[in-house]
Amino acid sequence: MRRFLASIYAFRFFDALIPIYPLYAVMFVDHGLSAGEVGAALAVWSVTAFCVQIPAGVWADRWSRRGILAVAQLVRLAGFAVWLGWPHFWGFVAGFVLWGVKSGLTGGCFEALVYDELKAAGRERDYTRIAGRAEAVQFAGLLAASVLAAPLAPMGYGVLLVASLTACALAAAAALAFPKAPRSASAGDLDYLAHLHLGLAQAARAPGVPGLVLFITATLALGGALDEFWSIFASRAGLPHGAVALFIGAMSGGQAIASALAHRARRLPTWVFHALFALNGALLAVAAAVFRPESVLLLIAFSGGFKAINVVFEARLQEAAPSETRATIGSVKSFVAEVGMTLLYLSFGPLAQAAGYRVAFLATGGLIGAIGAGLLAWRLLRPRPSLAEEAT
Repeated sequence: MRRFLASIYAFRFFDALIPIYPLYAVMFVDHGLSAGEVGAALAVWSVTAFCVQIPAGVWADRWSRRGILAVAQLVRLAGFAVWLGWPHFWGFVAGFVLWGVKSGLTGGCFEALVYDELKAAGRERDYTRIAGRAEAVQFAGLLAASVLAAPLAPMGYGVLLVASLTACALAAAAALAFPKAPRSASAGDLDYLAHLHLGLAQAARAPGVPGLVLFITATLALGGALDEFWSIFASRAGLPHGAVALFIGAMSGGQAIASALAHRARRLPTWVFHALFALNGALLAVAAAVFRPESVLLLIAFSGGFKAINVVFEARLQEAAPSETRATIGSVKSFVAEVGMTLLYLSFGPLAQAAGYRVAFLATGGLIGAIGAGLLAWRLLRPRPSLAEEAT
C-alpha cells in the first residue's frame, strides 16, 4: 500500500508541475490573441475533452488504467511541443486538442483506479482522506510550478514549455509505476457498446448517482473553468507577470489546504455545501467589482471553497457508483462538466471582448451566486429527506 500511495502522489505532483500553466493565458494574449480567440481556443480544449471522456471511461473499465494515464501524459507532452514550435492561434488550438485528449483520457480513470485499489485492500472508507491528500499534492505541484515559473518567466515562454515537457514525461513514468488495479469480472463479460449502455444507465438511474453527478459537474463547470482565466484577472487587476505566477501558486496552496482538510467536512449536510457554493459566487462578484491587486485574495478563498466541495462530493459519487462501471460513470460526470465548461468559455470570451474582463467576471460571479442560492432554497424548503437521501 505504501508503494501505491507513493506512486499516486508522485503522479499527481508531476501532473501539476507544469510551469507554463500559470502563464499560458497571458502567453496567448502576448502572442496577439483577442479575448474571443482565447475563449475559442479554450472551447476547443473542452470540446475535445468531452468527446473523448465517455469512450475513455469505458476503456478504463475494460483495459489498463495505468497505461491509459501514461499515454495521456505523453499526448499532452506532444501538445506542448506544438506550442513550442508553432506559437500562433492555430498552433495553440492544435496543442489544446492534444491537451483535451489528455483530459478526456484522465477524467474518471484516476479516481476509479484509486478507489478500486483501496476497495481491494478493504480500505475504501479511506478514499475521501487519500483522495483529498492526492488533490493536496496536486496543488502542491501547481504551487511548485508557479514558484518555478516566476524566475523562468523572464527567460521566455520557450523555457517554460521545455520544463513542462519534462514534467509530462515524469508523470507518465509515475503512472506506469501504479499496480494493476483489479477489474470487475462483469466488465470483462460485456462488449464495448453493452458496457457503455450499462454505464450510462447507471449514471442516470442508480440511487443517488444522478444528483451527485449534476452537482459535481456544476462545481467543475462554474468553478474549474475559471481556472484558465485567473492569470488574466490578476494581470488586468494590476499584477506584473512574476507576481501573477506567485498568485497562481498561492491559489494552488489554498486549494491544497482545502483538499487535505475536506475529509473533515464529509459528514456535513448537503445544504452547507450549497450555501458555500452561493458564497463563492458572492466572493467572485466582489473581487470583480473591486478589480484591484488586493482583490485576488478573494479568489484564493473562492477556489479553496470549490475544491472542498469537489473532494467531498467526488467521494460520495465513488461510494455510490458500482465497481464495474466506476470509470464510465466518472467519465459521464467529466463529460457533462466539459459541456458546461465549453458553454462558459463560449460565452465568457465574447462577453469579455464586448464589455471587458471585469464585467465578464462580475456576471459569472452573479450566475454562481444565483445557482447556489437556488440550490440552497430548494434543499431547505423541500420535504425533509431521509438520512440516505441527505447523503446525496
